[in-house]
Amino acid sequence: MKERIIESFQQFYESILDRSPSIILGLIGLVLFVLIGMLIRSIVRKRVNIHDVLLKNFISRTIMIIFVIIGTVIFLNQLGLGKAASSLLAGAGVSAIIIGFAFKDIGENFLAGFFLAFGRPFSIGDVIEVEGIKGIVSSMSFRNTQIRSFDGRDIFIPNAMLIKNPLTNFTRDGLQRHAFVVGLDYGDNVAEAIGTIKGILSQETRIPQEGELEPFIELEEFGTSTINLRVYYWINSFNYTDSLALLKTEVMRNVLNGLMNAGYTMPADIIELKIYQEGQPIPVKVTQ
Repeated sequence: MKERIIESFQQFYESILDRSPSIILGLIGLVLFVLIGMLIRSIVRKRVNIHDVLLKNFISRTIMIIFVIIGTVIFLNQLGLGKAASSLLAGAGVSAIIIGFAFKDIGENFLAGFFLAFGRPFSIGDVIEVEGIKGIVSSMSFRNTQIRSFDGRDIFIPNAMLIKNPLTNFTRDGLQRHAFVVGLDYGDNVAEAIGTIKGILSQETRIPQEGELEPFIELEEFGTSTINLRVYYWINSFNYTDSLALLKTEVMRNVLNGLMNAGYTMPADIIELKIYQEGQPIPVKVTQ
């Protein structure tokens, strides 16, 4: 038994020595194709005139995988495993079906990543929201998309989820409309108040003022104690966080200060106080 084991190892060693030139050539071919794939990937990322970073990354990774597969097949052929390599390629369709059933989610996310890369509903740096998850797009892989939420969390969303559900892109065209409500007293002149608000907004250089982007005010409703006006205006959403956090606050503050300086009051809700103890004195306390 011992002699048979030694003889088997010796035969294996001799076969390796006999095939060493083929093994070396196969390794050289594998390394060469890997290096070529890395080179082409680098060229695609740096020099190809594609402005979408997600699409660039997806194409470069796909090219890298193709060259690695080619190098692997050549390596197997040099080892005398040509039949195995041919079977690997010929059985790719059957394998794809088997793997598809076994790893349905992985295959689904990969195909979704393909459609997202070429469909381009968003790019790196865009602010998106899907299924209540909102943040800035950081990167996209074959399986998931990474976004950075505004509270500092890195969230990895499966690509299939972005395909199956409605996706909102807040920064795609660079414009987003915002609104807020102003309550006036029933004794105020509504037309003059609207003119005052328009004048305040016209002085804000960070708000678009041309054509359809011009701010406008509508009479929304007659409330319990106020006449409510809704003020609409557009902002530049490319700088999303600054526009929302700072510009909206400054616009509302300027409108409030402008109306109060013009003599308009900002009435609070009217509260009706009912006393059900008939014949009893009203419990009122006067303080200085």
